[in-house]
Amino acid sequence: MIVAFPTNNQKTINEKIGFSKYILLIDTDTGEKKLLDNPVFEKASHLEKVRDCGENGLETGKILPKTLKEYNVQKFYGIKFGEGLLDNLEIYGIEVAFTDKKEIEANL
Repeated sequence: MIVAFPTNNQKTINEKIGFSKYILLIDTDTGEKKLLDNPVFEKASHLEKVRDCGENGLETGKILPKTLKEYNVQKFYGIKFGEGLLDNLEIYGIEVAFTDKKEIEANL
């Protein structure tokens, strides 16, 4: 199974998915890892102020599920999810895994 984590350092989950520099993919069968640039981060890095409740207009829920599907991700881990992201992950058939464990290894 291929699982994915929003991260800035490949060790911990970043709580703000759109502001994560990377998406770490891990094949739980082989242990193989692949680090992707988060396609949403480019937009996020140009913002001067961070607002709550998805008001940043990053379109994380529109962009990220499509990218994850292209890499055959079956489960996406996160601490917080916006409604649009949750809806679109479901549409793309990607399981959502809410976690409060920040360490990526603790979630495997």
